[in-house]
Amino acid sequence: MLAAEADRMAPARVPEDLWRRGRRRYQRRLAGAVVAVLTVLAVALTLPGMLELAAEPPSTVAAPAGGAVPGRVFDPRVWQAPVTQSPGGSAAVLLSGSGKGLGGGDLPGMYGSKIASVGRDGSYRMLRYADTYLQVGQQVQLSPDGRFAVGPDAVEDLIGSSQTQGRLSVVNLATGHTRHFKGLPAAVPVAWQPDSAALLLWHKPGSPPIKYGETPPFDGNETKYGYVGGSLWLLDVATGGSRKVLDIGTAAFDPINSAAFAPDGRHLAVQLDRTLALVNTADGSSLTLATLSAGQRLAGTGAFTADGTRLALFDRDGCAVACTHAARNQRQWRLVTLDAATGQPGPDGGFDRVPGAVVRLAGWQRNGTAVVVTYQNQQGPDYDREPSLELPTAYRTVSAANLLAVRPGGGTTQLIHPEGVQIWDIDVAHDLVLDGRFGGPSPKPAVFPAAGWLYWLVLTPTAGLLLIVVLIVRWRRRARRWRPARDSGAGT
Repeated sequence: MLAAEADRMAPARVPEDLWRRGRRRYQRRLAGAVVAVLTVLAVALTLPGMLELAAEPPSTVAAPAGGAVPGRVFDPRVWQAPVTQSPGGSAAVLLSGSGKGLGGGDLPGMYGSKIASVGRDGSYRMLRYADTYLQVGQQVQLSPDGRFAVGPDAVEDLIGSSQTQGRLSVVNLATGHTRHFKGLPAAVPVAWQPDSAALLLWHKPGSPPIKYGETPPFDGNETKYGYVGGSLWLLDVATGGSRKVLDIGTAAFDPINSAAFAPDGRHLAVQLDRTLALVNTADGSSLTLATLSAGQRLAGTGAFTADGTRLALFDRDGCAVACTHAARNQRQWRLVTLDAATGQPGPDGGFDRVPGAVVRLAGWQRNGTAVVVTYQNQQGPDYDREPSLELPTAYRTVSAANLLAVRPGGGTTQLIHPEGVQIWDIDVAHDLVLDGRFGGPSPKPAVFPAAGWLYWLVLTPTAGLLLIVVLIVRWRRRARRWRPARDSGAGT
């Protein structure tokens, strides 16, 4: 009966391209599924940033002409773009410290040191070095005009090994270009020349540091803080040429605080032991300005006043030798000045005493206000049972660094407020210090631009997913072709 009914039925009309239509429909469905998966991935990756932008849109406050130092600083994004990939222009400040975006690591394949370059509009970019425990204002220094950053020439990416091409690298923060310097006679950055055209470098001798328990004659801090001997060299950044400026001999020298350029760039104040000398950088001649007391020391690279007529010293009151971190933090520093030409004591400016384990002068404003970086050391049972062997400005020692305006006649103001981040050192562009351009726009770090590894992190699973889809499609096609052949073979 079924056969008879089938004979009476009209045959079904099957289009000749039925298989092609079905394949196209299947491909459209597959493409739709892939697009849906990619869309979900994209939304999952960008949704946190979109929600944050919706909750708090980027600041639209315009920066003053020439930029300004932001009033607040934040922890950069973990994926914040590096300067070399997406330069953000001249920097207002460089920051080193601890946080999800600012902290480094010792493990292979991780950044040894991550340093934030905060632009004059408040934008964030990163400098990344393979060397660990680098501090800005020390091993990494910002040029006076904010255009360049000098540091060790060891660069590491997230999954690669470190690559050292020379002894020092100078990164142009405006263009992202990096210049590598090889074969230098000295490689420890000490200070930038005021026009940002040259660098003062210290040839660090192989002699051991001052022994524990001895009082370094330049400031009275503990072991490892000062070294004996070596020489100072001037590196022309444009040509790469270098020449010796001063032979230190057997004197103790502190590379962080013991040298300062005069505003004319032709003279250099250097502290050797307790002797404060004025050096002519053109011919290397020098004259002694003063013999400092045991508690006095040159105030740092910003020691010269804006007009170059006076030179600043810090006079320490507090523990000098074999100090715990708590004892260091109780120190008080008095700011005094000398006549830069004669070395005679200058008038008492009436500055407030500055507390801190150690301090350094970043520079002077034109109105006579001193801009000072202060350091607080870690405290607790592990740190205060015995005297510290670490430098008071060292990465592993500092718990907080602050930038203060210390005004003549009294009064101190904190210039930068950290928000959700530990700052262990600050380096500020000297031209902004001179003009007192502080309290600029302080937007939170933007979601984009992002570091290149983030795009790889997104693209790699996406490409893997597409590969899996392609393999599944090819396997299914082959399975369909094999099935009729297998069935016909079984029938015969």
